[in-house]
Order: sequence, then structure tokens, then C-alpha cells
Amino acid sequence: MCGSKAENIIRCSCKSRRISRFLIPAILLLLSENSSHGYGLTEKYTEFGFTEASSDPGAVYRTLKLLDSGGFIKSKWETDEPGPAKKIYSITDEGMKLLSSWIKEIKERRKTFELFLKRYNKLKK
Repeated sequence: MCGSKAENIIRCSCKSRRISRFLIPAILLLLSENSSHGYGLTEKYTEFGFTEASSDPGAVYRTLKLLDSGGFIKSKWETDEPGPAKKIYSITDEGMKLLSSWIKEIKERRKTFELFLKRYNKLKK
């Protein structure tokens, strides 16, 4: 086994069967579009149709911490805006590679679901 515990968890999670693991690729995709703070990511995550983040906003922050410790994202404090400082996250090159791995896995799952639905639809005829 190579890499840190965080790296291994993140890299292996794309094989998970739990849909809640979608939080990792969703955050990576959102950060590939624009840098953001945690609250903004929580709001945008629900645009994918999943509600785990809105029912457990801590999940987003735990995932950000995991991705940051694995080197897939980086963070910096933004103090230019009025009000309290905000931690702004952005994706790294390693994060883009991990996102690409997720895209491959998602495409494979899509094929599996399409095959499943096609066979099911044959039953209805």
C-alpha cells in the first residue's frame, strides 16, 4: 500500500457502492470550475440532486479536509472581504487526475445502469 491513509481512502472511494461517496468527485468538479469556500460548495453540491450535504454540511468540510491532506486540493485564507476570514479551496493537478479517475468510474457505472434498465424495460413488453 502506498501513500498516506487519506490518499488511499480517497483513491479507493471511487469503487465504493455508496452514492454518498459522490461528494468527492462533486467537490473536485466544482473546484475545477471555480475556487470556493466550504459553504458555497455545500450549496452547489445540492445542484447535482443529492441532499447528503444539506442534511450533513459537516460532510463537506470533512471531505475538504481529507482532500486537502491528500494534496488533491489546496486552501488559503481570504481576508480581503469584509467580515470573518474564509478558507478558499482550489483544485491541484493531483486533484484533476483524481477527478479523471472518477469520471472513468462514473462512465462505467452509467453503462452498468443502462444495461440494467434495458433488461428491465424488456420485461415490460
